[in-house]
Amino acid sequence: PLGTATACALAADGRRLGFAYNRKEAQDHGEGGPRVGAPLAGNVVIVDDVITAGTAVREAIALIEGAGARVAGLLVALDRQERGAGQASAIEALANEQGIPTASICGLDDIITYLAEEPGHDGHDETLARIRAYRQRYGSRPA
Repeated sequence: PLGTATACALAADGRRLGFAYNRKEAQDHGEGGPRVGAPLAGNVVIVDDVITAGTAVREAIALIEGAGARVAGLLVALDRQERGAGQASAIEALANEQGIPTASICGLDDIITYLAEEPGHDGHDETLARIRAYRQRYGSRPA
């Protein structure tokens, strides 16, 4: 859905770019096969909803490069800011290891800040405490 929404928004702005996505299982009807959409060719930007360890992104990179295309960047809606290699987050590790530009709309720290500063946030105290504990346990750097 995020790839489709991105392609639609770009088209509304006059930029007609193809998009594709990988199915969980290959189909034998419709377009068939493991992918739907435009052929993987040229420069490709990966659009994903959330990044945790980066496993799905690494699989996508292998698939894209295996088709002869080049990964030009990674856009993620939510970066959980979990540890990747060492103290670097998974998205930082991917950027360093793959040499691709990366960007996220927001990170877990942004959610923590929003919940802590939202007027009348009293109803979020338990949720905020749980998110902070998660961030402390798995986070790439202390919040």
